[in-house]
Amino acid sequence: MESSTKPPHTIVFVLIVVVIIGSIIYFSSKNDVQPKPVSTPQSNIPVAIKKKDVFPASASVSAPKPAPAILSKTRTVTIQSFTFNQPTLTVKKGDVVTWTNQDAAPHTVTGDNGGLSSPTIGMNGTYSFTFTSVGTFNYHCTFHPSMKGTVVVVP
Repeated sequence: MESSTKPPHTIVFVLIVVVIIGSIIYFSSKNDVQPKPVSTPQSNIPVAIKKKDVFPASASVSAPKPAPAILSKTRTVTIQSFTFNQPTLTVKKGDVVTWTNQDAAPHTVTGDNGGLSSPTIGMNGTYSFTFTSVGTFNYHCTFHPSMKGTVVVVP
């Protein structure tokens, strides 16, 4: 009867394979472990703050003042039948005037001395301008010079 002994190189080979597989399993399981979050020590955070520590009895607390109300208004001028429906409009400084074109023809709102300068306003289109200074502002339509209007801005 012959004894069956395995050559030493086979045992070494098996051991190497076991070590490699074990290493792969070990290191791949290490990647699945999530690091613990870093926390700050809690000893420096006060547990409770008393009202007297924050506001001494002599301090007075008042509510913040509300922002001033916006006093500007939006006024409307309709462009219809080749006229500005309010040829003269009086507004306060800071008011917004919006022109709306109800004609099929295009129009503009162009200041005689600058300031107002709308692009072409098509049907149902609008143009808005905020009047920030007091004065009289005459305007016209570039396409139809007979169309004229005036905005008077008072304080």
